[in-house]
Amino acid sequence: MFKAKKNKKCRICDNHKLFVYLNLGNQPPSNSFINSKKIKEKKFPLKVQICENCGLSQLDTIVSAKNIFKDYIYLSSTSKALVDHYKNMTNDILKVVKPDKNSLILDIGSNDGITLQHYSKKKFNLLGIEPSSAANYAIKKGIKTEKIFFNYLNSIKLKKKYKKAKIITATNVFAHNDKIQDFVKGVKEILDQNGAFIIEFPYIDFMLKENFYDTIYHEHYSYLSISPLNYLFERFDLKIFKINRVNIGASGPALRVYVKHSNNLFFKDDGNLRKYITYETRKKFKNKLTYKKFGKRINMINHKLMHIIQKLYKEKIKVGAFGAPAKGNTLLNTLKLNSKYITAISENNLEKIGKFSPGSKIKIISDEKFNELKIEYALLLSWNYKDFFIKKSEFIKKGGKFIIPFPKPYILSK
Repeated sequence: MFKAKKNKKCRICDNHKLFVYLNLGNQPPSNSFINSKKIKEKKFPLKVQICENCGLSQLDTIVSAKNIFKDYIYLSSTSKALVDHYKNMTNDILKVVKPDKNSLILDIGSNDGITLQHYSKKKFNLLGIEPSSAANYAIKKGIKTEKIFFNYLNSIKLKKKYKKAKIITATNVFAHNDKIQDFVKGVKEILDQNGAFIIEFPYIDFMLKENFYDTIYHEHYSYLSISPLNYLFERFDLKIFKINRVNIGASGPALRVYVKHSNNLFFKDDGNLRKYITYETRKKFKNKLTYKKFGKRINMINHKLMHIIQKLYKEKIKVGAFGAPAKGNTLLNTLKLNSKYITAISENNLEKIGKFSPGSKIKIISDEKFNELKIEYALLLSWNYKDFFIKKSEFIKKGGKFIIPFPKPYILSK
């Protein structure tokens, strides 16, 4: 049973002035795939608000993380594109940090070991932190994993057991923390004096520019930008020293941000922190009007997408969906799509195949079975891997067409 509470103050700066700018209605938690259409799901408001002080975007309703991650079937390694991405990321990190032999490398939110599996087990001491059932897959790979939530108290226990970490990564999980100040306090506690903390997250600028509103779901408590993050790290004597843009992340284009202790002279500043803060000021990231305009664009996109799907439905043309990521459920539920409009969802994660999408209750099937149904159009829910699917998917090779939702809906064929 899911529990939830209202968010009454900014989790970064403790300010109480929060303005709601997007309301996507009541939705079930996006990763809670169900075994039967008959299951009655609990739904919660999916609204985004902005802090008028530091500019952090955050959900107004917080669904318990313990409930969300208790039975969690998202496995990162089922995406070949993501495996390649994290392999490249680890290579890039090693060029920057250059850890000594036997250094502790810590991955917070390590899932099935997708990041740690790319480091040398012989050369480094590898440790994953993963509270969900995905940890079992990492353990089977021989990756040491603690099945706990990362926080300040646990960081003290981890430091006693494993010593300090030269590299700490938190990819696409930093936004999953309600008590984000406590999380950063824990990072400071266990980070080696000459170590680096690296986070990767979907930058809110990409969402605002490209209209990627489907990355909003209950698992993601915050929608991050550099200015509030800089404020947060400075509170704990930590400093951002390097920022890279990456084109593929678990939820689409992302920023990779490197953080060090403020008195660490080993890593040089790449100058991007000042550039991003200046950019965010110029683009009015704290201005209510910026987000009101975003909300209007979302309404237009939803209207156009429904027009395409309803037209195909009236013409008795089969429409499916491709990929079953959590963000896809935000899109399906916002549009109020169900099995009337969407025949099935194609997916290669064995944990999801045979289940139904939360809220919309559409059957999830294998890629092979999907192709057998002779579906002509598929709403591409995993749009962030568009280029990969265009080259590799049998659906496209056999003449299928993708309905691309963002930045503006259009139909794509090979």
